[in-house]
Amino acid sequence: MTVDSDRLIDGLVDDLEPVKPLPPLRSAFAIVLAVWAAVLGVVLWSQSYPPGANHLLMDRVYLVSFVGLLLSALGATLSTLAGSRPGRDGLETSSLIVSFVGLVVAAGVCVYGIIGLGLDAPAPPGADAMCFQKGAFLSLLPGGVILSFLVRGWASHPIRAALLGLVAAGAIGASIVHLSCDFLGPAHLMAGHMSVPIALAIVGLYPLGVLLRRVRG
Repeated sequence: MTVDSDRLIDGLVDDLEPVKPLPPLRSAFAIVLAVWAAVLGVVLWSQSYPPGANHLLMDRVYLVSFVGLLLSALGATLSTLAGSRPGRDGLETSSLIVSFVGLVVAAGVCVYGIIGLGLDAPAPPGADAMCFQKGAFLSLLPGGVILSFLVRGWASHPIRAALLGLVAAGAIGASIVHLSCDFLGPAHLMAGHMSVPIALAIVGLYPLGVLLRRVRG
């Protein structure tokens, strides 16, 4: 290689900033899980008697809806992280399907509880809004961690990545609320818990999608 070639290469890379590599996919997924567990631990520790955790053993609708939320959170998280890495399209798609199925199961079992089983235990006034706001708030930290991996990666489908990242964060927040909630009514679970990932996805899709497009472009 000639001296002129060396100078040309040096000139091309002179103004470039060093790039910090993304952690391996498993490590990134483990970090998100650790954040979820830490937030959940703090919330449950703050309650002398965590009612939601005990409801899981008492009520099938409550249990199945939690499993659905958990599947949705894990699937959307893995799909988002896989989508920010080239060559992981298969994992991104399969995890997306898991997330969608989990959300459908969680909502479907609540609808079945209302219509099929005739369960009608209305929550006190304001309980739906309280749980929704709490779930949205608890999704901020996990959402920030997921977003940090997204903006450092290279999402081939930024809009889909934004949608799944928001669903993941919302489902994580909703699952934490689910384990700390006093109310068993399926209608409350739909309005106060399941609505969190859906609302976050609707409200945040455009601004986050624009952000990812700018980072990518």
